Amino acid sequence: MIFQILDYHFKILFREERKMKKWLPILVVALLVISGLLTSCEKKVKVDESAEVSIEFWHAMSGARIDLIQGIVDKFTAENPNIKVDVQYTGSYNDTLNKVKSAYKAGNAPDIFHSYEIGTLGLINSGIISPLDEIAKNFKREIPWDDFFTPVQSYYKYQGDHYSMPFNTSTPLIYYNKTFFEKAGLDVNNPPKTYEEIRAAALKLKAAGFENPVTWNLHSWYFEQMICLQDEPFVNDKNGRSGKLPTEVVFNGEAGQKVLDWWIGMEKDGLFLDVGPGWSNHRAAFGSGEVAIVMSSSSDVNRLTEALAEKGWEMGTGYIPRPEGAKGGVAIGGGSLWMTNNHTPEEELATLKLITFISEDEAQIAWHKGTGYFPVRKTAMDQLKTEGWFDENPNYLTAFNQLLDSPETLNTAGGLLGIFPEARELIQSAIQEMYAGKSVKDGLDEAAAKVNASMTEWNEVIQ
Repeated sequence: MIFQILDYHFKILFREERKMKKWLPILVVALLVISGLLTSCEKKVKVDESAEVSIEFWHAMSGARIDLIQGIVDKFTAENPNIKVDVQYTGSYNDTLNKVKSAYKAGNAPDIFHSYEIGTLGLINSGIISPLDEIAKNFKREIPWDDFFTPVQSYYKYQGDHYSMPFNTSTPLIYYNKTFFEKAGLDVNNPPKTYEEIRAAALKLKAAGFENPVTWNLHSWYFEQMICLQDEPFVNDKNGRSGKLPTEVVFNGEAGQKVLDWWIGMEKDGLFLDVGPGWSNHRAAFGSGEVAIVMSSSSDVNRLTEALAEKGWEMGTGYIPRPEGAKGGVAIGGGSLWMTNNHTPEEELATLKLITFISEDEAQIAWHKGTGYFPVRKTAMDQLKTEGWFDENPNYLTAFNQLLDSPETLNTAGGLLGIFPEARELIQSAIQEMYAGKSVKDGLDEAAAKVNASMTEWNEVIQ
């Protein structure tokens, strides 16, 4: 019965079928309370830190990043020879979460798993995780949160506690082909910063022969970020950070409509290339020279730099565009590392050591240089500056500066809601319908109504 209840909770969390008996929410709450009491109790067992222990680490980083993560873990195990770590790439963020769910039900969940930032509130309420701050306290280990950049740690901090360890942190960026900018008579050292400037640059590029000069993939992340840039919330109850479960999204207000009026207008006017969802088509269009401007994750700086260099072109980076006069900033994207509960004290301590090691300077610098995700700690960033890394690679610094230039508000901290993954899917479907002719207002209002209905159902299970 316990796992039937847990399975229902995950069905709500991961947008699966949702049918159970009316008394189920009461049992879910009881389960979560009991789980919380168990995980919050301070450890009474003394742990032999030299004892051999094996832990599992599941992550969602593909391609060359698999080897990067393995290399970081190999350095950890070399320094901690009594700890064996089985590192597994388990597919996308959604794939990884679904596999964690199944493994938890079967009683063999990984000690560490990797999740995207929008899974935060759902995981906090899932009953399967051990809050990071509590585990550190249990073992009397200090995590130097003062050394973490405030916007980074703030996203994963809820009601005063850090629940997971920031790992792969990014923001969206504008990437532009300087060679093509020069051909179109644009300032190669002054990327467009506003909606109006992007449109003006696109018109010049179109006149220079680019049929659809601008693109980005169909993803709600950009929409969310461009609401943050106006310092407006995504959801009510202080952007989901009041301590209460939010009850209503507000992305269909004036700020959201302003974003999509511009976005869809660019597409309708033949200035924007619709490449669909996914994370490859927009990068390919930019790398091949089909477009001159692309918006994508700052973690793409490596691959896009290399793609343009192969063609003999020079690349520049800039902040993502905002409406003229908007005073907000970006919220972090990316993901963090979570600890599951129901493990032995020895496994918990080994897991805590690994998570802490991954956040330290050496690992963060290697991760940054290999991916473009920026370091989560100030000392790592200082070391990169001292060694001249950013002097030689200025495009790697743009995303970091964009984040630090953002005001620290509840809106730029990033919205929290338990069904955020589902909200993203609904927003993306709405944008596809706008491409096909639906009005921005109708599309956003319909998406908001669907998200609110799902959020109400999810909240009833949690409360």
